[in-house]
Amino acid sequence: MTKALPKTLCVASAYVALALVSPALAQDSGSTVSDAMDASGEAKAKSVAPAENDAIVARASRDDATKAETDKVQLWEDGPYWATTNIGAEKPWESGLYFWWGDTVGYRRENGAWVSSDGSIRDFSFSEENTQTIEKDKATLQSEGWITSAGVLAPEHDAAHVHWGGNWRMATEQELSDLKGKCDWTWITMHGVSGYVIRGRGDFALNCIFLPAAGYGDGTSLRNVGSYGYSWSSVPGSYYKYSWSLYFHSSDYDTRNYERREGGLHIRPVQGFDK
Repeated sequence: MTKALPKTLCVASAYVALALVSPALAQDSGSTVSDAMDASGEAKAKSVAPAENDAIVARASRDDATKAETDKVQLWEDGPYWATTNIGAEKPWESGLYFWWGDTVGYRRENGAWVSSDGSIRDFSFSEENTQTIEKDKATLQSEGWITSAGVLAPEHDAAHVHWGGNWRMATEQELSDLKGKCDWTWITMHGVSGYVIRGRGDFALNCIFLPAAGYGDGTSLRNVGSYGYSWSSVPGSYYKYSWSLYFHSSDYDTRNYERREGGLHIRPVQGFDK
């Protein structure tokens, strides 16, 4: 069951869902958090006119290479800025593209099959045979140029940097871990999509992101949509078949999860570095 949204949560309305993940866009629409809540604290079904909503969605819909400043939020002091969508998604509740660890192409689901983001590959399978980083320890990954001396994916193998450019990058293992330690998590359903609202605390309480439970790619299949969600970090694990990721479902979340590198997971980009 979808939880009632507390007034302190950064939800502007269920109808204008972008206000949930970008207070700046909510302000542009003339709507506020209080406007979007009734006296009982329930989210109102609608708080702005359709024309205003269309303008907000239009601002949210953009090419990956031209990210707006309002499409990112900071969730804790001196922390990175988190994108409000996954790579390949136009809206916060959309799944976007799925990647094996180290992949920069990305794959979408189309007619029951995996298709590359550029359309050149159809019927792709998330398998060891198609994962170039499998069976490689950290020393090998570095010698082959997959990771830097800092132990993170090199820019040319970082899907966030390749798709969005600038100083966008994949989150580190520590940054994913900090999402748990420095933020509050609430499971909701938005536009028919279940997932977590992850909200900052204190001065950052009006800043949040939504992570959809969009499942994962396993071979030629898409599994656990609506109940589980995942996101890759840029950091390989000590064991040569695994890398660090974020994993969640309705009753639990693990921001330091070991995942096999051939799995098709989402990527939520970040900007900046923790100090």
